[in-house]
Amino acid sequence: MRRHAFLTALAAAAIAPSGAHATGGLDVEASPAPQTMRILLANDVQAEAVQLDSWHFAWNGRTYRGTFAVVALDGGQMGLVNTLPLEAYLYGVVSEEVSAAWPSAAQEVQAILSRTYALGRQRPDRAFDITASESSQLYDGIEGETVEGRAAVDATAGLIVSFAGAPAEVAYSACCGGHTANAADVWGNSVPYLQGVVDPNCAGTPDYTWTITIPFATVTQALAGRAGLPDPIQRLELRDPDTSGRPRTIALIGDGITFVLPAGDFRSALGDAVLPSTLIRSASVQDTTIVLNGNGHGHGVGVCQWGARMLAQSVSAPGDILQFYLPGTSLTQT
Repeated sequence: MRRHAFLTALAAAAIAPSGAHATGGLDVEASPAPQTMRILLANDVQAEAVQLDSWHFAWNGRTYRGTFAVVALDGGQMGLVNTLPLEAYLYGVVSEEVSAAWPSAAQEVQAILSRTYALGRQRPDRAFDITASESSQLYDGIEGETVEGRAAVDATAGLIVSFAGAPAEVAYSACCGGHTANAADVWGNSVPYLQGVVDPNCAGTPDYTWTITIPFATVTQALAGRAGLPDPIQRLELRDPDTSGRPRTIALIGDGITFVLPAGDFRSALGDAVLPSTLIRSASVQDTTIVLNGNGHGHGVGVCQWGARMLAQSVSAPGDILQFYLPGTSLTQT
């Protein structure tokens, strides 16, 4: 979830780790090498990156901490990869994912989640660990940093979410719509601490309710190539709801034809920008359009960012907020 916040890049650029110098990576003198992350900034390099000093480089109008490399990717493309310490990477993540104006506890929750998520995606067998987009975590270098976001990272330095003595597989989305989703229902894998929970905290927030109108043409184009799609669509049914109320399947019906597909596939085909979530409460056909009413924004699994923000008004400990959404987990130092 992107929440823009202002930052003077000059002030941020003044922050660099003591004793760091570039040697193809970043070393810290008289201390163990920090955990590093390799972030894929682009998978089709158009603009040239320029190393400004041992700790900063510029690319595509932005300034980044660390070093860069152009690497070969699958498919013959060349990618731009930013390598830097984990904590410095998180500086550029937290205020891209949540607002710097939110309570400090909510920002600290995000810092812990982002750290846990990043460590779980380290991939020494390939040229990068994580991307700088919504498919992983938003990351925008120094321009994405804020004083508040950096403070949240520093206040939680090294803390991750753990379960049964091992790092947890965390997930989060903008708004769960009143009930988080079960990972087994969304992704097919059951995780003890990623079960759906009732969440009254996000009620009334900007992403809580929505109504969208989708033309038939948009639906048929999105599902083009799938045999058995009715034309025209006369009715749409939400079927087999899970414990959170999300339909597991959606049926498009017309002229004696019933076309059924998983709700997640329906959202993926239309695109997240068109269908905010699969927590669809009602559906109707009006003339040549489908009208959907629902709640939430995102997949709904794990921590609800808007819910955490509202909960942080009364609960100051990040660990308590995480316990609400990820029951049975604990905080540990890396």
